[in-house]
Amino acid sequence: MYALVALGVFLIWELWRPSRRLSGRGVARILNLATGAVNTLLLRLVLPLGLATWAAIGTTQLGRAAAPPWLGFVVLDLALYVQHWACHRFEPLWRLHAAHHADSELDVTTGLRFHPFEALASSLWKGAVIVSVGIDASTVIAFEAFLAVASFFSHSNIAWRGAWARAIDLFWMTPACHRVHHGLERSDQMRNLAFGMTLWDWIFGTRAAPRELQQVGLPGTAGAAPQRLLKFAFLPFTIKPL
Repeated sequence: MYALVALGVFLIWELWRPSRRLSGRGVARILNLATGAVNTLLLRLVLPLGLATWAAIGTTQLGRAAAPPWLGFVVLDLALYVQHWACHRFEPLWRLHAAHHADSELDVTTGLRFHPFEALASSLWKGAVIVSVGIDASTVIAFEAFLAVASFFSHSNIAWRGAWARAIDLFWMTPACHRVHHGLERSDQMRNLAFGMTLWDWIFGTRAAPRELQQVGLPGTAGAAPQRLLKFAFLPFTIKPL
């Protein structure tokens, strides 16, 4: 429910104060929304109770004391940074993640555009971290809500300008920062990997200041942004290697 509310808020914000006037996004938005729905259904089938299942295994079945909520939150945020870093450096993971980068423009629905195999792999990775650290279910649920809002926000096509926006850019992954990550150049795609706090980008040297980019997505034929569901599904097997 929280994800639908956040999606609606940013959709309205995009209509009210768009950063760019986008045209021809209808089919892309439908694909992105359909992908989000497919991934939600897939994860519900694999994990009927969601990632809270992993939390129960770690803190109940294994008898591990639950980590403090703040620590669980920070560890999960770092785990997502590591996952994203790996997706841009290892061929099998990049092939899955490239489906996300194949969107030729960014709007809030791009925050849902992940290949089902990547969504499943991400869930398994987070589950392993949850069990290993002993993160409790309430912290997991809170983090998943935070992650959904952060993804919608960073991909949204909202006007983001002014001194206050530049100040927030320093410590949070804003649309201006994340657009750099979606640039056509691989050097840009290796930057601004954080999902929420930019702390990890600062610490690990992957921080890049926002700058104006007219084009985003993938260069070449992959940049044609596969909008049909079947083409999108097979993108990991057809895209050029890193």
